[in-house]
Amino acid sequence: MKKIGTPWLIAATLVLCLSLCAGILFANVVPSADRDVKLDAAARMQTYMDRVKAYKLEAGLAISEDDRRGTGMIGEPYTFITTTSGSLESKRTTADPDMAALVVQMLYDAGIRPGDTVGAGFSGSFPAMNLAVLSACAAMDVKLVYIASVGASTYGANQPELTFPDMALRLYGEGLIPAPDAFSMGGYHDCGLDMDPELAGPIRERLEATGIPMLYTEDFSQNIAARMALYEEKGPIDCFIGVGGNLTTIGQGEDTMPYGLVKPNTIKTTDAGSGLMELYNAAGLPVLHILNIKRLVADYGLPFDPEQPTVPGESAIYYNKRFPVFAAIAGLCGAAAILAAGRRARRKEEAGCE
Repeated sequence: MKKIGTPWLIAATLVLCLSLCAGILFANVVPSADRDVKLDAAARMQTYMDRVKAYKLEAGLAISEDDRRGTGMIGEPYTFITTTSGSLESKRTTADPDMAALVVQMLYDAGIRPGDTVGAGFSGSFPAMNLAVLSACAAMDVKLVYIASVGASTYGANQPELTFPDMALRLYGEGLIPAPDAFSMGGYHDCGLDMDPELAGPIRERLEATGIPMLYTEDFSQNIAARMALYEEKGPIDCFIGVGGNLTTIGQGEDTMPYGLVKPNTIKTTDAGSGLMELYNAAGLPVLHILNIKRLVADYGLPFDPEQPTVPGESAIYYNKRFPVFAAIAGLCGAAAILAAGRRARRKEEAGCE
């Protein structure tokens, strides 16, 4: 193969760079194919949040001063069912109907389609994000099998009068969402052992009175087995979603699971301390790890802790960029022509030297 002179290579590279710039410059922003589904999900989530806010007011619970947009989805700095510290900014970020559109996008990216079944583990830490998952699955016509936990991090659903399982039950009673498939107390050993038993007892009793199963075992492996048996019985599931940091979701070790969409078999090995996300992923299922909210919204072009409420349909999650094909074709053809001319020039030069 004849070597091409440096000037010709530089010229070809410049043409490719120019075509790339032209492609970016003339790119069109078009509505995503699933925009209507995302708008449906966002509308559902707004309805769910409005109803939860009404439940709080009915119960005499004040809307937190930290809830600057008045969503009703922000809890207290601390109560006896608070399990860990959490980010107030992250909680406010999730209290936005665009989070339901985000979950729709993530589920589509995971390969989930209408008629599929998704399993989810909801802690009380991100009640709004739990509602986002419920909204997205309903809008997509996806069956959701979910387990709701009482324990919550700071500013989550940590008001004892209205835990996340209570919110879900009220919404279910109004025919808005499916009923939880099981409850747990969350917290230490997923049994609420770090909660005052005299105060936590009434919560457990009122949830058990619903007839929905209460998963209560201090043995980690048995707890995992019970949850997987439930997902299998109600499913089998095609994807698993972990919202928050419940022990059974994360596992007993340090949380090293990638955030966001985790493609199947990203996790290669598991052990006795592995949580549901690791176990399902290693078994070949896509997993949505919803915990690092700041990085998650940045990846999808959504604002973090916005001052003003967003308007569904306007953010980047509802649109795709379409790059003009002509720019790429012109660039490739131009670069190829320059390289071909460079080869011809090189042959002529070598012929003249003979």
